Amino acid sequence: MKLLSEESALLSLRRLNQDLGAAREIQSRFLPGPMPYVAGLDYGGECRSAGEVGGDFFNFHRLIGNALSVSVGDVSGHGIGAAILMAGIQAFLRGVTGRGSSEMPCVVEELNRMVCQVAPDNIYVTLFYAHVDPQRREVRYVSAGHEPPLLSRQRTGSAQRLDSTGTVLGLTSRAVYEQRTIGMDPGDVLAAFTDGVTEAMDIEGREWGENGVLNVLRRCKQARGSELVAEILESAGQFADPAAMPDDRTAVVVRLTGPAEHASHEEEALELAFAAA
Repeated sequence: MKLLSEESALLSLRRLNQDLGAAREIQSRFLPGPMPYVAGLDYGGECRSAGEVGGDFFNFHRLIGNALSVSVGDVSGHGIGAAILMAGIQAFLRGVTGRGSSEMPCVVEELNRMVCQVAPDNIYVTLFYAHVDPQRREVRYVSAGHEPPLLSRQRTGSAQRLDSTGTVLGLTSRAVYEQRTIGMDPGDVLAAFTDGVTEAMDIEGREWGENGVLNVLRRCKQARGSELVAEILESAGQFADPAAMPDDRTAVVVRLTGPAEHASHEEEALELAFAAA
């Protein structure tokens, strides 16, 4: 009888691992593949889950008129439930962005109602949703209770926090959201991340914080977007106490390299290659 019980437990564990593996594969397919080329922008993103599946997500989508849609979010909690909700949010954002919707507050309000309908009462979502336009030299954004992204200014060396414009998703179906617009100059870098980055804690209980992100941005001014993202995540991971409970960590950066109309010959070639793909 004991042998049968052990065999049953092993079989259940094997099935659970198979389910987790399938969930992780599906979740990974919702993250961006090859990054769409956008003249005048250099950008990158990466998500590192603490477990087999996680609740962090990010996405990029090229918009009509040579702009870039950026989304970064964090579903509270861990495990398969958070992963399922994350996948649903990603699918929703892909759908509305693909239709070319420019009413960003309406998009986030509709998404909030969906989260309120499907998520348990103890689950909520933070979201940073932005359109970066190199032609207009600006970023338009809506933030649903998300960790404030940072806009690092190349000319002055200062940084601006992009504060929340509404509450977290899933708290109340009546929530409303405000859109804000911030100007960007060539060389400025927008960095968005989840709280697993800034709340990385060392053995003395100190958090890595926004200053950790800013130090990387200032130290690696010449790095490309993908390199900056990797350095942010690596530095936060090295700072953190290895014995502490790990959290999902996600970061994206977008640098304005110049207005789209002044793209280099190399950028023009990439633009043609993207259009032909």
